[in-house]
Amino acid sequence: MATDSQESSHSDAAAISIQGVEVRYGELLALQKVNLHIQPREFICLLGPSGCGKTTLLNVIAGFVHPTNGRALTYGRAIEEPGPDRGMVFQEYGLFPWLTVRKNIQYGPKLKGSCSTELDEIANKYSKMVGLERFCDSYPGQLSGGMRQRAAIARALANQPNILLMDEPFGALDAMTRQSLQEELLQIWELERKTLVFVTHSIAEAVFLADKIIVMSAHPGRIEHIVDNTIARPRNRTADAHFQMCRHIELLFQGAGKCGNTRPGE
Repeated sequence: MATDSQESSHSDAAAISIQGVEVRYGELLALQKVNLHIQPREFICLLGPSGCGKTTLLNVIAGFVHPTNGRALTYGRAIEEPGPDRGMVFQEYGLFPWLTVRKNIQYGPKLKGSCSTELDEIANKYSKMVGLERFCDSYPGQLSGGMRQRAAIARALANQPNILLMDEPFGALDAMTRQSLQEELLQIWELERKTLVFVTHSIAEAVFLADKIIVMSAHPGRIEHIVDNTIARPRNRTADAHFQMCRHIELLFQGAGKCGNTRPGE
C-alpha cells in the first residue's frame, strides 16, 4: 500500500490525478470511488455504455462538476473550476455560429489579450493544422459536420492547454468521416503532445486511438479495468492485433455483464 507521501509524489507527477472521486445527484450515485492517474502526454480513452459516468468524470476533470467525495488534481493542484490549462471539445461542436472559423479560433487568445498580429498567426497555424486554411472566413453553418469538428479542435488548441478533453467528438459523424478525423487527431496529438482524455462508447475507436483504455460500467459509474494498449503506432484497423484487442475488451465488458450500448467496432 502506498504511503501518503508516495501518493502525494505520484499525484504531483501526474497530469491528472483522480482520488476516490464520487459524484452524487440527489439519490443517484453517478460515480463511485474512482481512482485514476494520467501521465503527461498520455492518450486516454474513457470507454463504456451510456450511464457509466464517463462524461461526468470528464466534467470533473474540466472543472464543470465538483466531486461529492474525493478530489481531482492537475499537476498536483486541486481542480476547482474550468481553466485555460484544460481545453474542451464537445460532440455538438460548441462553435459560435455568428463568428467565422478564424474568429472562433481567435476567441480565447483574444480574451487573454493577444495582439492582432498574434491572433492572425494563431488562426493561420491552427486552421492549417486541421486542414481548414481555405475556410477561415466561412461560418459554422456553411461547413460540414466534420469541418465544424475540425474547427472546434482548432479553437481548443489555440488556447494552448496542457490537457485536451474530448466528449464523444466524432459520435455524430458518418463512419468514413469519423475514421478520417481519428487519424487526423492522432497526427495533431503526436505534433502537439498534449495529455488527451477522450470519451467514447466505441471499442474500435478506443483501440485505434488510446495508450490506455479505461473500461467503465454503469449503475453506479465506476472503473472496471484499465487496459494498456500495447499495439505499436501507427496502427492498422485491419491488423490481427487490432481485432484481438477489440475482442479482449469486448470480453471484459461481457465478464462484467455491462455491455449496454457499447459498440464493438465500426
